[in-house]
Amino acid sequence: MIATGNGTSGFTMFVQGRRLVVDHNAFGTHTLLESTVEVPAGDCVLGVHLERVGREGWMQLAIDGEPCGRVELPVDLVSFNSTGASVGMDHGSAVSERYEAPFTFAGMLHDVTIQLPGGFDPEVDDALAEDEWSRQ
Repeated sequence: MIATGNGTSGFTMFVQGRRLVVDHNAFGTHTLLESTVEVPAGDCVLGVHLERVGREGWMQLAIDGEPCGRVELPVDLVSFNSTGASVGMDHGSAVSERYEAPFTFAGMLHDVTIQLPGGFDPEVDDALAEDEWSRQ
């Protein structure tokens, strides 16, 4: 479980009913994606790839590196709000209507990695953020 934002807007990735689920909440417009296969028991790598294309985008799920669901995003927000990220639970108002906060993850998380495309360069990323904010 990882979540950022709140019930107004946000992003959350969680396991529910043995499926990997992502909810992209753009000011109440929820784009839900559920894995086409079950999350295996034991250690595994769960992932989501988000790609922005103009003001829209897409997201794709993967389990152990194998794609298992993809959906187009009608609008991809640059940021959601000032509520920070939470790992292992959703500490604010629930981002998704699929659960009630805090929706604490009962499994074990070994590592959570958020990877920016091309790595992190403060000068480039600040300029990109300013440009993206101007289009919101």
